[in-house]
Amino acid sequence: MKTADLALINGKVLSVDLRKNVTRAEAVAVKDGKILAVGTSEEIKKHIGDLTEIVDCGGNTVLPGLADAHCHPSASANTYAACDLFNVVQETGESNESVIQKYVERLKAYAAAHPDSKVIRGGGWNRAFFNGSNGDHRVPDRHDLDAICSDRPMVLDSYCLHNIWVNTKALELAGLDADTPEPETGVIHREADGMPTGIFEEATAIEMLKNNLPDYDYTVEEYKEVFRKYQKEDANRYGVTLVCDAKHTDHAREAYRQMAQDQQLTLRARGVYTLDNQQPEQDWQAALNRKGKDDPNDLFQINTIKMFMEGEPCMMEPYSPEINEVNGNPPDYCGALFWTVEEGTEYMKKAIEAGFQIHMHSMGSRTTKLCVDCLEEAQKVSNGNDRNVIAHLMEVRDEDAKRMGQLNIMANCQPRWMVHDTDVEHFYTPYFGREHAKRFYPNKKLLDAGCRVAYGTDFPVTPPPNPFHEIQCAMTRSVFPDAPDYRRFQGKVLDETERVSLIDAIQALTINSAYQNYLEEVTGSIEAGKSAELVLLDCDLEQLPAEQIYTVKVERTYFKGKLVYDGSESIE
Repeated sequence: MKTADLALINGKVLSVDLRKNVTRAEAVAVKDGKILAVGTSEEIKKHIGDLTEIVDCGGNTVLPGLADAHCHPSASANTYAACDLFNVVQETGESNESVIQKYVERLKAYAAAHPDSKVIRGGGWNRAFFNGSNGDHRVPDRHDLDAICSDRPMVLDSYCLHNIWVNTKALELAGLDADTPEPETGVIHREADGMPTGIFEEATAIEMLKNNLPDYDYTVEEYKEVFRKYQKEDANRYGVTLVCDAKHTDHAREAYRQMAQDQQLTLRARGVYTLDNQQPEQDWQAALNRKGKDDPNDLFQINTIKMFMEGEPCMMEPYSPEINEVNGNPPDYCGALFWTVEEGTEYMKKAIEAGFQIHMHSMGSRTTKLCVDCLEEAQKVSNGNDRNVIAHLMEVRDEDAKRMGQLNIMANCQPRWMVHDTDVEHFYTPYFGREHAKRFYPNKKLLDAGCRVAYGTDFPVTPPPNPFHEIQCAMTRSVFPDAPDYRRFQGKVLDETERVSLIDAIQALTINSAYQNYLEEVTGSIEAGKSAELVLLDCDLEQLPAEQIYTVKVERTYFKGKLVYDGSESIE
């Protein structure tokens, strides 16, 4: 009989496998970083010796290590190491000018407090405040920032990471002016004489500035510090032991690689190589040349190609006439696709043949149809072990959900968005109409179609990256009391037919996310022989009403059998 290093006893072990079989037990034994046995407390006591650490769970739930299968920990640098603009809100009836001044005051204080920063960075401003749907057409511009700081570049990412707002110094240093050509995809907002206003939309336009601005990106050492903080405060704290960083810079990738090599990661991280639709062959060759070079061990690897199939949502039906008029679009405008079926299929085939997984950004119904059309053809070259992913899935036609199930295309969903909230009222409804908005962010429909669903927070787009917020939103489809707009939307439900069960949500956060990342044999469930990723909660989760799951706290998180978070110790 082997003696355990660690024994969790008197708990409520809850684990789900790929077939949705549920394991319920009382205790878990751990040896050499792996799960030794699962069973009753009496059975596990047989593995307890003089040196075994014993944790009495007090009847509380023990889950497998949780996953964030689509997030951006590297982008959290704009929260940890830059000016945080996330919690600025526009109150009902508040003017755009007033909101801009809120941003300006915060940025002014930050710039004054960081006189040695070569670039003033920030993140979290909300482009949706300035879409004109409230009749106020004032939009932030470079002049707002010039009044704060004209001698150093300022670069501010929007909360969704699809827009930036910069000052004139940033434009000058990046060499962008009235003669700068418009990108084929993305938008450079311009003044009457053609000079950029300081607002850039979508990756191709944004990277025209970032790639040409000296010192824009954080250094490798700065990213390491960001990841150390992220692990402690925004991953292990919430029981997360597996993440997929779905877009990161070269410096961030190198930071991950070095930390993995030095055994400094307290979670498994998976990265991506991104294909820009404006230079797909160049990006493809770079990804192919790097394949395997960024995989020091199981702590960090890259086996995924990320493709943005759109920027703003591309829909089967046009945007609302009012919004198209405000934005100067033709009446039949429905968003733009970044790839054709032929181009998308070509590069997906190449990626699959080279052993890569495809991870696609798709919000709109037309874009999701494009993704499925491309994969239907591209997956014919595979060996059948397809686990290609469509992420976000704001609107999905019934027929495309069924095709996704038939083609084994994974759905990566963000439950925090599956609620009736400010975005539904101020963004989705004005842009697409109330009937469309009520159908957004399906979950149960995808499950019923046979899709394997994994969850991600898209953090820092939606902070904090708390999986228990995800569970509650998936189960209730309503805002929870800790949400900033709870008082306005309390009790409103975003399509109650899309609610899922607790077991559905746990499966999406554990074994399905492990499966997405080719780790289902390693982690994602509590089974003998698997890596000991274990999360002890402060309650019996199955006895907690769905409306109270947001209150759940993690008492302990174990990664490879080691304690990486202890709730009794305060976060510094």
